[in-house]
Amino acid sequence: MIVRHPSRRAVLRGGLIATIGAIPLVGATAARAHVADSEQFVLDGAGGNPILKKSLHANWVMQSFAYDGTNGHVYFTQSNPDSTNGDIWITQTDLAGNETGAMALHGFGHGVAIAAEPYNGAVYLWTEWEASASGFGTKIGRFPFANGTSLEADDGSIQDRTPSIGETMINPQPAIDPVSGHLLVRYKVAADMPRIVAFDLSDARAGRLTTDDRLTERALPSRGSWGDANPFQGYTAYGRYAYLLEGPVSTTSYITTIDLNDTGQSIVVDRYPTTAGQSLPGREPQGMAIWATSSGPRLAFGFHSNTGGVRQASVFYKSDLT
Repeated sequence: MIVRHPSRRAVLRGGLIATIGAIPLVGATAARAHVADSEQFVLDGAGGNPILKKSLHANWVMQSFAYDGTNGHVYFTQSNPDSTNGDIWITQTDLAGNETGAMALHGFGHGVAIAAEPYNGAVYLWTEWEASASGFGTKIGRFPFANGTSLEADDGSIQDRTPSIGETMINPQPAIDPVSGHLLVRYKVAADMPRIVAFDLSDARAGRLTTDDRLTERALPSRGSWGDANPFQGYTAYGRYAYLLEGPVSTTSYITTIDLNDTGQSIVVDRYPTTAGQSLPGREPQGMAIWATSSGPRLAFGFHSNTGGVRQASVFYKSDLT
């Protein structure tokens, strides 16, 4: 039987969304609960679809995306479905998904996650970096977006922003909460043992990413046979809560809510099923991000689709909070 620790808000709402499947609660350690309280996205609430079936720079598979709310851009990562050499295309678009620029990254990784940071007149991207033989990144790099350029993994301008918290860090993946000003890193310490750690973005920008710099760190649910059938496809965080995206091609996708201040592998909302974009051909969930707007934050989640060999990107969002 699954063990869940609902948030105070979830209790006041009358309980949790019905459980779909079970998550083993093993291999967890206590968190340092220092993330300020915040509202939580309502997964069955109102939302929208600002980007629908947009072709990106290369006819490669969309993997993740991030919003630059300051300049009105979205940054998508794309990986080559026929290669594991760690090459990524970055496509910059407007808020409707129309291409406005592109950049090539060689030997970086798979593009599982990306973060965009407007800072001092430039936009810095955070991605996995230094791909292993598997094609996935082994570190996290920070570098400015430069339209029309190519960046090699050994370029000296790339800032190493891999946390150093005394643990094995397998396939680290960055995300930025632009509202709270946090950097999040999802990683694994061993097979099927994912974790998440949070830092103040100002500390992370300066390279202060040690154990003493953490805001919080905690285990994420082990995925077991569920993970074999429903691949991890992205994550993000807003304030106290992180959100995970899972699911295979052409069927139901799931969003899970995690309380960053809780412990063990507990969850708040268990694998909420979403049929957003269900008519997309070859629909596959790919990426999550927080979109900061003048009307409030939005929980955005994306899908790759394939129309007659043309690969496309779509983005949906939830905007209700409780």
